[in-house]
Parts: sequence; C-alpha cells; structure tokens
Amino acid sequence: MDLVALGTPLGLAFASGLNAYLPLLAFALSVRWLHLYSVNPHFAFITQSWFIAALIILTLLDFVADKLPLIEHLWNAVHTVIRPIAGAIVAVVASNSALPVTHIAAAASSSGSGAALVALSAIPVTGVGLLVILIMGGVLAALSHTSKSTARFVSTITTAGFFNIVLSLVEDVLVLIIILLSLFAAAIMLILLVLFVLVFVPRYLRLRRP
Repeated sequence: MDLVALGTPLGLAFASGLNAYLPLLAFALSVRWLHLYSVNPHFAFITQSWFIAALIILTLLDFVADKLPLIEHLWNAVHTVIRPIAGAIVAVVASNSALPVTHIAAAASSSGSGAALVALSAIPVTGVGLLVILIMGGVLAALSHTSKSTARFVSTITTAGFFNIVLSLVEDVLVLIIILLSLFAAAIMLILLVLFVLVFVPRYLRLRRP
C-alpha cells in the first residue's frame, strides 16, 4: 500500500463524519466519469446510476435537514451511528486507490512518520489490511462527528441555535475542501489528519476523564 495514497480513503472517511454521503458520492463520480481512481470489483456497484442517484438524494437531504431548527438535532442524533459506518465504508471502497510501492519504509523514515505508519503501509489492501482500513475509517469519521456535535452543542447553548445554520454552511465548505484534498492532494490530507489526531485525541481523552 502506498503510504501517501492513504490520504485518499482516510481523508474521505474523515469527511464522512461531517457529511455521511457526499464523500462517497464524490469518489464514485471521480471513478465513473473522471477516471481518477479504480475501484475494487466487489464495490463496483458504487459507480452504477441507481447508487449514484441514491447518494445524490441523500446528500441533498443532509444539506437541507442540517439547517432546519430542531430537525438538525434529530438528524445528527441518528447520524451518530450512520456517519462512522459511512466513513468505514468509503475508506474500504477508496482503499483500492492505494498503489503498491517498494520504498515505503525509506520514505516514511525520511519524513519522520514513524514505525507504526511503516508497518501499516506494509499491509496489503486485502484481508487484514481491509479490516485495518475499515476500523481506521470508522474511527476518523467518529472523531470528526464528535467535533461537529460538540460545536453544535456549544452553539445551541450559547446562541439558542441561531448560529447553527452558519456552522452548517462552514461545515459544508470544510467537507468540500477535505474531499478535494483527499482526491487531488492525498499527501497534504494525510499530514492534516495526523496533526488533527495528535491535537484532538489527547484533548478529548482529558475531557473524558472524571
């Protein structure tokens, strides 16, 4: 697996924590019409017209529901489960875009990525490798969803929810940026993900302590 190419599936998974459907839709479109990536034959259905049409409808519903008072809270509550699942799915589907390389250990060492990333990059995108990517995708989506939910909670109690629609629009722009970076600048996306995890996870764990 190409270490840099991990930025694509993991970046799309991270975006799924903010919008469950647009990242998978963007990847499906990039495969079918832009021919930027290939997809595992087992997941070829994502490029079929009926599946893309369903994703478009769900994406539009998400866009509208996330901006309606009261409905947004119910929508986000339901998607507490859906978004991590969507992140895991898009990570596995997009993992076929990671191409094998022979000098991954040297590249990771020179960039200071560490032994853990070297070990991960050596896992084939089959069997255990897919399971690892599935779990990582779900975790990343859960992290970004937690950030989204926390921001909405703070906005609701401080502005009575009036600022929530602005937050929703900001999140829409952020999702688009993350998707574009994931598809066209995987290396940058991977670096940003590492920085996010290093900053967010320790703070989240401290807040969770009694």
